[in-house]
Amino acid sequence: MESTLLRSASLALFLGVLTYPVLAEDAAETIKIGVVAAESGAFVSAGHTLPAGVSLAVKEINDEGGVKVGDKTYRLELLKRDDRTDISTAIAATQELVRDEKVAAIFGSETHDFTLAMAKITQPAKVLHFAGNSTLAKVLTESSVANGGEDHYLFQTEPQEFQRSGSTARGVLKLLEPLVGHPLKKSVLIVGNDATGQFLSSYYLAALKSEGQEVPDIIFYPPDTTDFSPFLTRAKSLKPDVVHFWYNGDSTLTALPQALELGVAPSYFLFGVDPGIWKEQGLSADVPVAMSCVPVCWGESSNPKAKAYFDAYFAAGAPKGVTSSVSLLYYDYVHFLAEAWEKAGSLDPDKTVEALKTLHHKGVVSDDLAFNATHQVTHATEVCAAAPGGDITCAMQEPPADAPKQ
Repeated sequence: MESTLLRSASLALFLGVLTYPVLAEDAAETIKIGVVAAESGAFVSAGHTLPAGVSLAVKEINDEGGVKVGDKTYRLELLKRDDRTDISTAIAATQELVRDEKVAAIFGSETHDFTLAMAKITQPAKVLHFAGNSTLAKVLTESSVANGGEDHYLFQTEPQEFQRSGSTARGVLKLLEPLVGHPLKKSVLIVGNDATGQFLSSYYLAALKSEGQEVPDIIFYPPDTTDFSPFLTRAKSLKPDVVHFWYNGDSTLTALPQALELGVAPSYFLFGVDPGIWKEQGLSADVPVAMSCVPVCWGESSNPKAKAYFDAYFAAGAPKGVTSSVSLLYYDYVHFLAEAWEKAGSLDPDKTVEALKTLHHKGVVSDDLAFNATHQVTHATEVCAAAPGGDITCAMQEPPADAPKQ
């Protein structure tokens, strides 16, 4: 994975030196912000959520009169770019938005190594950059985000991975055990073998072990797999209490019916699959199936704000997808950024960073969204479980305070 990230960063730097953006005060009464996301290609199920969530926030802010900064009021102008699930396209799109369009902020990408490459462009140009990638923990340190640091304008909009994995693992086991009817002792983890899968699964493995689970070696499959039978047969031979499918929701929904047919385990967990998709596709199982949302669910939720948000989100034309909830890793932060500009009384990026670090924003995912010293947030994750009879139960699970030993 490290070599992939280094190549990505090198490619970003190769594209040339960028000039700093022109602040919106120098243009018409408009602030330009950009989104770079996979609206086509292999990761479109998550990619289409970013522009949809940001678009909704932009519309709400503009409909409410815009952003009041000092004695001026600005409207937001959103510029969307499709990275086609291709890192070179993502880098080129970022360069265009920063150099040619002079955006003040960029949201995306949803793909981990893409974001790190994009940051090599946004950060020297002092463009505020928001991304829901937990791998940002590799670069976000107190020194890197300090004044003059190489990631001073970069913000992570989902919890650190040990927190997300920890809350997910705990919630899954809590919901499944009473449905299975006996203690859950052994878990098997089946993961797409790419940079993201390798990174995320290492944390989830540690989280499961911290919950007392015996976990054999991770079973990795090629990302383009459609016939999961060899991997499922191996999993079945390990006699698990739970099989955890991590992390691609589309692959998971291909693998689950095959697992049910083979009778691999007495229960399953589907990471990033919303219970709304479970119901809309008429899915069923003769054993309990847990699901998690990133960060809250649209099809069934215990979060009181979720219904109103997703009603507006889908009414604006967004499709009902496996990972529609990923949009909330971006929607809340457009409002958060607008609030920071208003508090700073300026569109200066350094003053905006200082405002972002002091604000506590009331969002959909949390009533108290705040960035820590390394520009990361903390909030709960929603986990649901479908009983064999079809009833679905959901609960918000708070993250652990400390990382388990890996």
